[in-house]
Amino acid sequence: MRVLLHAVLRLLLRVIFGAAPRQTIGDWPAIVVANHDTHLDVFLVFSLFPLWRVSRVRAVAAADYFGKGFLGVGAKLAFNTILVQRASGDPAAALEPVREALRAKCSLVIFPEGTRGEPGVLMPFKPGIGALAEEFPDVPIYPVALVGAERALPKGDPLPVPFNIEIRQLEKVYGRDLIGRHGAGARRAMAAELEARIREGLKEGGRPSLEAPPEEGT
Repeated sequence: MRVLLHAVLRLLLRVIFGAAPRQTIGDWPAIVVANHDTHLDVFLVFSLFPLWRVSRVRAVAAADYFGKGFLGVGAKLAFNTILVQRASGDPAAALEPVREALRAKCSLVIFPEGTRGEPGVLMPFKPGIGALAEEFPDVPIYPVALVGAERALPKGDPLPVPFNIEIRQLEKVYGRDLIGRHGAGARRAMAAELEARIREGLKEGGRPSLEAPPEEGT
């Protein structure tokens, strides 16, 4: 059922938004990280995986948003969601279900900004992705730049608009490489490098990524 659903979704993405990846991800397991502007993003990122493997791909989602109601049930059926507590006082414990999925050889879809931001504004990445890179140094991480999704379905708008969307799969990186450049324990620096890669990916082709607004108190 999930494979059929994703086959239909991919056809719709191609027809309505011209969105089709240039290549699929063959590594297994793998972590895909992407910028996050709209609810379309998870559909777009899942299209990077071969159809026959989508049941072994899991999307990391916020428990407070996707943990209940019709939306939660739909997300679980479509994307095999892993729910994490964003307000947890113990970040290490909050990531444990994600670690379990990687140990089970599932691939992951993660939006390290933690939430949908303002359209076209790439927010700072949370250090959790740096923690996973350090703890699973041999799992490839694919940065992906989603270009145009913020215009196709702006945050708060109920219906999509047929703007073209481009899925830019960038060069993969391994946690061991990030550790080599930043040192063990430098999880924020590792997350920042992945953020920078996606920021550069968004700039390619003449469409600049807007800078994130300054954090409060800075």
